[in-house]
Amino acid sequence: MGARRGRGEQRRSALVDAAAALLLEGGFGAVAHRAVAARAGAPLAATTYYFSSLDDLVGAALTSLVDSWLAGAQGVLDRLPERIDDAPTLVGAVVGVVLGGSDGDDEGALLTMYERFLQAGRSPHLRSVVTAYGARLDALLLDLLRRSSPTADEESVRRVLAALDGTVLRALAEGRPAVPAATAAVTPLLRLAPSLDESGPADVRT
Repeated sequence: MGARRGRGEQRRSALVDAAAALLLEGGFGAVAHRAVAARAGAPLAATTYYFSSLDDLVGAALTSLVDSWLAGAQGVLDRLPERIDDAPTLVGAVVGVVLGGSDGDDEGALLTMYERFLQAGRSPHLRSVVTAYGARLDALLLDLLRRSSPTADEESVRRVLAALDGTVLRALAEGRPAVPAATAAVTPLLRLAPSLDESGPADVRT
């Protein structure tokens, strides 16, 4: 029984990995039962045996990706000192945390990362995954900002994310490199790190 359960868990994991890979390569529209089964080298029936619906499979795949993005963000934080005294280090770290440790070279991954917003809007079953991810990302970013400005708060996080996310979305739509654009967008907000929480919306220039 234990061996059978182990094989079942491996098969399910392979299907999730396959669906996640398809998400990164082609977005949410690329995930279909047949495509996932073929990618995983599994029979088509396996996708309906282990998952109650395609929505269930997509949700599991997005959860897997979210976990990897959060691990990447945490990795950025773990490599930083408890006190950050220069703006370039802070800016680079902010961009790294928000982009899940990505250097921006994998455009497919960034497209999927940002496609989550609209997809969650269209697909209620994904909202809990996206909302939980947003809350955990906010907490990581707040931890980071407070290493430069102890008085940084949730509004500081919202302001930085608004500038960074909007800029990355536009860069992706226009086919421009996302990381340089994001760096340029948040630098004015973070140039005076000790006064971060005193910066107003007027400081955001994209």
